[in-house]
Amino acid sequence: MKPYVGRLVLGASGLGYPLTQVVLRRGGRTGAFIVTVACVGLTARDIAMIASGTPRRLRKLPATLLYLEIGAGFLAALTTYPMLRERWEAGNRQDRVERLRRASTAMQFGLHTIRFYIYLQPDQGRLSEMHLTAR
Repeated sequence: MKPYVGRLVLGASGLGYPLTQVVLRRGGRTGAFIVTVACVGLTARDIAMIASGTPRRLRKLPATLLYLEIGAGFLAALTTYPMLRERWEAGNRQDRVERLRRASTAMQFGLHTIRFYIYLQPDQGRLSEMHLTAR
């Protein structure tokens, strides 16, 4: 990946949570659908990475972040889904589920941003060849 593309993707990932808030505030049910699909999409990609054995090739921190991101993404999608069926005004809803949705969505995008930053480093968060052959 070209360095400038990586920095653009990293910036977009860092803006993920604020963008979800804007999409929800302006988009109503359509916005809730978009946010749910984004959370499910990131979670599905993380599950595919785990199924392909990626954590075995990563250092401990990036592998742990990958598992945590799945949990946060699942919770974010689960707590955003009810907005598809309800009539509500974004920004006015302040119940426990909304606070949990905001926290889990922020955590998902925060963890994703940290993992992507690690991926952009020269070793991409991978274990050394010596560690891989010892496994």
